[in-house]
Amino acid sequence: MNSVRHSRLWTARRRPDRLSAAAWAGCAVVTLVAVGTSSARDGGDTGGDPVRAGRTCRSALPADEELSCGTYGFGDLRHVCPTSDAPRRCSTTTQVRVRNTGPSTVYVTVIDGPRQGERQQGPEREIAPAHTADLRPGQGNLLFDLTLRGAGPVKSLTVVSVR
Repeated sequence: MNSVRHSRLWTARRRPDRLSAAAWAGCAVVTLVAVGTSSARDGGDTGGDPVRAGRTCRSALPADEELSCGTYGFGDLRHVCPTSDAPRRCSTTTQVRVRNTGPSTVYVTVIDGPRQGERQQGPEREIAPAHTADLRPGQGNLLFDLTLRGAGPVKSLTVVSVR
């Protein structure tokens, strides 16, 4: 009887240990991937996908929700590069000119800051359909993101130029 109890107990204990070890290994992999991608995005480098003319950010979110155009459409807004294969010659973005290519008025917000980890949200700018707007970070700040929201069914901004 003791041998039966002992073998069942041993089997029951081994399964959670295997599961636990696999869960910890999975968590470690996910953490390493997350740290690696956030380091590339928030580090001092230019990222692998700098903003450029022709990029579009589209949103079908409800009117009270903002979409990050830096993440979904425009690419890395911190730096502008003359060509995508020359990341060493990139400079800090001082202005992004965007056009409202959607059918309804959109509201855009600039998110900038003096350095990584410090971000501030500027006032909301209204852009009517087919109109352009020049969006700039504050003096000496990095441009981290542009957010997009609006009341229409589809909101759309296209980058016209970058400086």
